[in-house]
Amino acid sequence: MIQRVRLRLLGLALLVSILAGALATAVMRPQLASDALSIAAVAFAVSIFIGWVVAVTLRGAIRRVARSMRDVVRDPSRRIAPDGATGDELRELTEWINFLADDADKSHRALARERMLLAAVADGSTQGVIAVDSEHRIELLNDAARKMLGVTSSPVGEPLIDFVRVPELFDLLDSDVAATAEVSLPNTPRALIRTARKWGGDGRVLLLEDVTTMRRLETVRRDFVANVSHELRTPVAVIRANAETLMAGAKDDPAIAGRLIDGLHRNAERLARILADLLDLSRLDAGQYRLELAGVAVRPVIEQSLSAVEPQAAQRNVTVRVDIPEGLAVRADPKALDHILVNLIDNGVKYGRPDGNVWVEARLASDGVRIEVRDDGPGIADQHRTRVFERFYRADPSRSREAGGTGLGLSIVKHLVESMDGEVGVEPNLPHGSIFWLRLPRASNMGTSS
Repeated sequence: MIQRVRLRLLGLALLVSILAGALATAVMRPQLASDALSIAAVAFAVSIFIGWVVAVTLRGAIRRVARSMRDVVRDPSRRIAPDGATGDELRELTEWINFLADDADKSHRALARERMLLAAVADGSTQGVIAVDSEHRIELLNDAARKMLGVTSSPVGEPLIDFVRVPELFDLLDSDVAATAEVSLPNTPRALIRTARKWGGDGRVLLLEDVTTMRRLETVRRDFVANVSHELRTPVAVIRANAETLMAGAKDDPAIAGRLIDGLHRNAERLARILADLLDLSRLDAGQYRLELAGVAVRPVIEQSLSAVEPQAAQRNVTVRVDIPEGLAVRADPKALDHILVNLIDNGVKYGRPDGNVWVEARLASDGVRIEVRDDGPGIADQHRTRVFERFYRADPSRSREAGGTGLGLSIVKHLVESMDGEVGVEPNLPHGSIFWLRLPRASNMGTSS
């Protein structure tokens, strides 16, 4: 295109030269002056017309290039078709524009891949990730953060304060250094928040970690250490005191020696029960408690368990009533199931009211077989009901120790039931008493191990 313009301008210059020669000749020959002027006027008009044509043509070419560039900006996949011969400046311009468009398209695709990778990593993380700009507007919010904040929409571009109103969090955002804080969020009782500045820009990145379970386990561990120390210290102190009294001469008094020896025996047995239960829990935690799962008939196991609690029931005059359908079977370990039922029925007898009742029932449920042990005793308060399966936790410590419990029985029950793919829980038995229940998978074939 530019070369054609050059040729036209060269032709115009040649024409002007010819006209100049004609004018010079006319000056030398006066008789031809009028003709020369006429020729000059025509040549001037022709040159103006050619210049106008060239300008219009060049303007049209530039407009086409501008429209093509606009289309490329709107759609990076489009390109400008070359116009002109090789070496034409306009063709070279279109080639460079296409090269820049190719480079921009590659950068755009790379950026899109990085964004997709970042989104996949953020959504796959168990930690919440929130990125905000300098005005605390949300730029990124992954699924974990949505759950912690209780957000169901995609609030990108919205102010963070519209979704969470925790002063400690905004103090972290406004801090000049990276910091951490433990706060309470709408759907997360305890969340640890870490902040960091975004690389290469203003704003902050927040990392949210749900530490509710961790803090609860730390509390349970501290309580366990304190409780086990207390539980062991009491019988050890009694054994030591009785032994020292006997050594000091009480052994020579038959009346006093008998009581002291009986105390030694009872507390030694208590220590043995605590240590045996702790050993069982340790084996369960380590996965060393071997279970042989098979189809087990429920009624025979419950009748066997009742024989173990009959002396205690007779002593407290508690009536145990059984309602178990014939042929009902669960997939369980027979010894573990017997241990569970003995513990639950024995608790109902010991902690229910004297001259009361204990009901043992089982029925089919939609998700397996549900076994219930109900009593009509004083029951368990709401604040204790969620913690009765913790180790050494006692809703009524004085009554529990008087009854001879170690505080570990229900914890062992929970471990055994969950090891057999079941669930266990406790509910109030209105108007009085408690219902301890467990759900186990239903057995399809009797006596088939798995």
